[in-house]
Amino acid sequence: MGGNNFNRLQCIRALTRIGFILNKNSSGSHDKFLSPILNSNPPFITVPRHNVIHCQKAILKELKKMGGEELLENFLKNL
Repeated sequence: MGGNNFNRLQCIRALTRIGFILNKNSSGSHDKFLSPILNSNPPFITVPRHNVIHCQKAILKELKKMGGEELLENFLKNL
């Protein structure tokens, strides 16, 4: 998977462009973004609140599990 080098702001921008919504009730060291896909498993993606993201592969893996290759390609295109 090429293009999997992104920071927090790029990740948040790409998630909101493809329809994810920030869960305002999240607290702690991660932000929860609710999926635009109904009954998806997992129902949300967590993004760390620090600028350098070390779990980029995990975020990409969860996106692929949630919506398949199409959702993953849309995310990478919007980075």
